[in-house]
Amino acid sequence: MHVLITGISGYVGRELRLTAPGEARITGTSRNPSELRGVDVLPLRLEEPVAPQLHNLRVDAVIHTAAISSLYECEHSPERAERVNHHAVKELAQWCGEHNAFLLYLSTDIVFDGEKAPYHPQDRPAPVNVYGRTKADGEKAVRETMPETHYAIVRLPLLLGRSPHKKKFTDWLIERCEKGLECTVFYDEIRTPINTRTAAENLWRMAMKKTRGIVHLSGGKDKSRWQIAMEIAEEYGLDKSLLRKTNVYEADIP
Repeated sequence: MHVLITGISGYVGRELRLTAPGEARITGTSRNPSELRGVDVLPLRLEEPVAPQLHNLRVDAVIHTAAISSLYECEHSPERAERVNHHAVKELAQWCGEHNAFLLYLSTDIVFDGEKAPYHPQDRPAPVNVYGRTKADGEKAVRETMPETHYAIVRLPLLLGRSPHKKKFTDWLIERCEKGLECTVFYDEIRTPINTRTAAENLWRMAMKKTRGIVHLSGGKDKSRWQIAMEIAEEYGLDKSLLRKTNVYEADIP
């Protein structure tokens, strides 16, 4: 099975590459394809029309991880976020339809406003920020562009794990604590976190089986950021006295 992974050098893409089943042949896309060795990588800029950049490629499935996922970046560059997280997704879905490729589109639990949790796959998105809105628009583009038999929309929760490139919550917490810096962590956001490696393994199972529809992938246990931070501190032997509990409107974390 030939699988295209967009954003293969990113946070999720890297774990997908490391956990790929033996029967999967991988091609990846990246803004900087020279960074990777041992895998076929194509350049892909989602700010530009997608189809011409993939014109010679033929695959059985696409796992679309590439996105602008930073809430800060989305809020400060909403037009770019709309282009990458929505319009480029529609173009990729059209390309998949034209080439009979199954699409596994990675979305987020941030398409919801958090007012009526727990959420089910059939619940209607109600985003409260640019990132959530553009990802919800991307979901809609997939649903309206492709037949139900040819796609899955996977809403991911907060992902936990180290990253060699982009600093995520775990990296941020460890780095600050190791420098002896205070970490403000909010207590009033409840998530269902999952380890990035576990998420990647589940995504591969869905891709290989061509699982259909909308799927919520979560760790299965509700936790606040504060609880998560305390668990990370325990696991890595960090100084818990550096953690300060605050609310979501005051904290400055990724």
